[in-house]
This record gives sequence, structure tokens and C-alpha cells, in this order.
Amino acid sequence: MPATISFRDSLRWIPDPASESTHTVVLTGGKTGVFLDVRFFKQSNELDWAFAGYRSTVVVNNKEATRFTHLIDSRTKDPSQIADLGFNTALPDGTVLERGEMINPATGQNTAYEETWRDHDSQLDGPELDKAIFLRNINSTSWYTRVGRWQLGLGRDPAGSFWAFQAELVDQEWRVHHRIGITDDVKLLPEVETHWVEGEEVEWNEEKWQILEKD
Repeated sequence: MPATISFRDSLRWIPDPASESTHTVVLTGGKTGVFLDVRFFKQSNELDWAFAGYRSTVVVNNKEATRFTHLIDSRTKDPSQIADLGFNTALPDGTVLERGEMINPATGQNTAYEETWRDHDSQLDGPELDKAIFLRNINSTSWYTRVGRWQLGLGRDPAGSFWAFQAELVDQEWRVHHRIGITDDVKLLPEVETHWVEGEEVEWNEEKWQILEKD
């Protein structure tokens, strides 16, 4: 199964109407379920939420659900406290409706929600972009991924500050659409990494990294 690129089209806190104030991109590995989820408020560099970890399928009350295990999270230094579980329904227009409960940051209360998601198949962009790679540093404080024409990165620096970015390949040039916590140029993944092997450690950007998944 290939890696996926997902965009959120709307969020609804029940019983409020649906809306979308963010540009949310999620890149997910097709083999391991590793994912990065980065959400910036539209037309700004203000971060709404960013996290990374692994997704898995579980059965809850005889219904199939998707569990997202957060291993790093911009909203907390203890991501193990985050409960992220959703029930998905495919809609006739090709989008996916996710239902669940989570903390509404505006109220601090656990609230029922509905999200609609739209997937993009990177294979449609041609073989030169049919690539995916996911890696994290050995301390698990920095995570990177590239799937097709999208790159995401997120992490927490030694001082405890969170950083993140979204970048897209447009007209054969990588453009950083949103960034936070990065004062210099955004460090993007190298274009050539044929010597990088899934499951092994590599040296990059003056750190050691584990290749979590690679296509």
C-alpha cells in the first residue's frame, strides 16, 4: 500500500456548524502507519497543532476504528496522555468523514467532533514523484517526511520550543508555505538518498536518524 497525502476539508465541534480555519496536511506511511500531521492557521505562520507517531486499526464496541498514537505533540510534552481515536466513513464524494471525541482547545472540554478528509494519490503525479520517506532522529525529538510533492517537519528543540513546517514542490521548486520556530532557512530533505535504507540509521544534518519507512 502506498503512502498517502491527506488534507482536512472541515472540522465540526458538535453541535456547531462545520468550518475550516487551518491548512492541515497529513502524510502517512503505507507499510508501518507512521505519520506526521501539521496544522497551520490559514495564511499565517501560527501553528494550530502538529504531532507525529503511528496509526493503527482497532476494534471498539464491535466497530473498526483508527487509533493515532502520538509520540511527539506540540500541545504537550507528555504525548502519552493524548487519546486520539476516530471512526471513519467513506462518503459518496470520495471524502472520508471521521467522528470521535477530543479536547476542544477553545473550551478545554472533551467534545464530540466531525472531520472531513480528502486524500491525494501521489502516484498520479508521475513516477518521478512517487516517493515516500519517513525519518526521525534517534532522540525522537525531530521528525521529517516527504511524500510525493509534499514535505513536513516537526520537532522540539533542546530549550523546549516547538518547530514545524509545510513545504510543497511547485514548478520544480520547493516552497515553504508555513513555518514556525525556524529562524534560518528550512532544512529540507535531500533529493538523492539512494544509500538510505529503511530500518537503518544515517547521518544527516549533523545528527543520526532512523529511516522509519521508505518507498
